[in-house]
Amino acid sequence: MADKVKNNTITEMKYYLKNPIDFLIKYGLFVIFFAMVLFFSFRTQYFFQFSNVKNILIAVSVIGVISTAMTAAIIGRGPDLTVGAIVAMSGCIVANLVLMNGYPWFVGMIVAIIVGVFIGFLNGIIIVKFDLSSLIVTLGMMNVVRGLSFILVDGTAQFVNDYRLLYLGRARWLGIPLPIIIVLFSFVLLDFILRNTVFGRQVFSSGGNRTAARLAGINVTKNTIILFVLSGFMASVAGLITVGIGGAAMPYVGESYALDAVTAVLLGGTTLAGGKGSVRMTFLGVLIIGILNNGMTLMNVQTYWQITAKGAFLILAIILDSLQYQRKISIVK
Repeated sequence: MADKVKNNTITEMKYYLKNPIDFLIKYGLFVIFFAMVLFFSFRTQYFFQFSNVKNILIAVSVIGVISTAMTAAIIGRGPDLTVGAIVAMSGCIVANLVLMNGYPWFVGMIVAIIVGVFIGFLNGIIIVKFDLSSLIVTLGMMNVVRGLSFILVDGTAQFVNDYRLLYLGRARWLGIPLPIIIVLFSFVLLDFILRNTVFGRQVFSSGGNRTAARLAGINVTKNTIILFVLSGFMASVAGLITVGIGGAAMPYVGESYALDAVTAVLLGGTTLAGGKGSVRMTFLGVLIIGILNNGMTLMNVQTYWQITAKGAFLILAIILDSLQYQRKISIVK
């Protein structure tokens, strides 16, 4: 048995030496992850401290929650660019209802969730009824939602002091910050749904070939709407977490969240062509984004360079996605 494993390992190594692109596609994300960890651990003494690891996980909690549903959306239909705007709107709805108009705290939170779900539903309906690209539809909806967010709070940040509105971002369960628990639960739940349910299998089938999926009796229309409803729901939850962490509702928050989430998803191996992806690998992509931001901050790198680095990672993710697609086409031929 041991000899067989050894022989298989040697064969695999020889194959990847002859086909480095395949190695890059399969293991590139792990190489990037460990290289970044090693680099920042040598560059700053604070990187491996427990408090800093906790800070990284809290910092990526919002993007992580968004990225779980983004993975499913890209696998099944395409990216949802409204997520960052929904994050902002969720906080602004809470601020408008609770702080500016005196409604109970739970009303603000419930309405924020309902509105996020409704926006996702609206995205899904428009996409499937008019057979439009999700990229174009959600790009337009992003601007609509962002504009409404500014209107809700008169274009100003609203500071939150009510501990109940801050709960999702600052509470601790068994000493663990609640945002970390929420993001880990989100990844576990979405991974289970996509890997072990009929709906999950239908999402992969629909993303791979919508025509074939319809002929197989799969309700592609319904599944697409569910995916964008899920994305809206997760984005609104992320918005409430953001209010808790930052202690304020800001209409301009989350402007880069959609691209950050897409970057994490593509880095994780999910392909823009649809039909292929992994929530587990998306989690690794999210960690890479978090480590990049955290490490550069500890090194006192200017924010502008951080933005530049994230843009470079997005380009890298798209290149990896293209390599996967070309490899798939060459295998089919």
